[in-house]
Amino acid sequence: MNATPSSSALPAPATPPELNPKPRPNPKPKPARRWAITTTTGDTAIGHLPDWASTDPSEHDVPPHQLAARLADINHHVRFPGQVLRVYSPANSERHPMPVEVLHTSIDCNPYAPDPEPRVPVANLHLAGEYWLTDLDPEELGHLAGSLRTLADRLDHQVRPTLVAARSDWTRHPSRTTGTHR
Repeated sequence: MNATPSSSALPAPATPPELNPKPRPNPKPKPARRWAITTTTGDTAIGHLPDWASTDPSEHDVPPHQLAARLADINHHVRFPGQVLRVYSPANSERHPMPVEVLHTSIDCNPYAPDPEPRVPVANLHLAGEYWLTDLDPEELGHLAGSLRTLADRLDHQVRPTLVAARSDWTRHPSRTTGTHR
């Protein structure tokens, strides 16, 4: 006896996925952020303000003789936390390890720096003053290794991608003095 299911016993076929989905419109790109320093005489220097930069260096009513110095002081900056470790410092009068943030990182770009390297985004690590890690036992050494792995993950997964994006963005939007805008 052949058991052939009736067509009414079969489940309805699933709706196949759309083979050529309709393209969705791209969201409008955010307008590029800009900074501007305007002198009392109306001269204006304008530049790209990266999305990652934490402050806007824009100023108004700058005396014209101070414009070059203000441009040289521009620092686009974002800070990433380091790792808090218990460390010994000779400056600590109690002679006990104390919590100190070490190896914090920042991305900085100084578009009008005298040297070319900081004119593009670079990463900087602050190691931490004159602090020492001494006399670590195996458990303490394991804790230090875990803390450094956490920091390494932050460097790999937060700082480095932000630096790569910052450099890519910077090549598309270099800052330059644009002359007089009144």
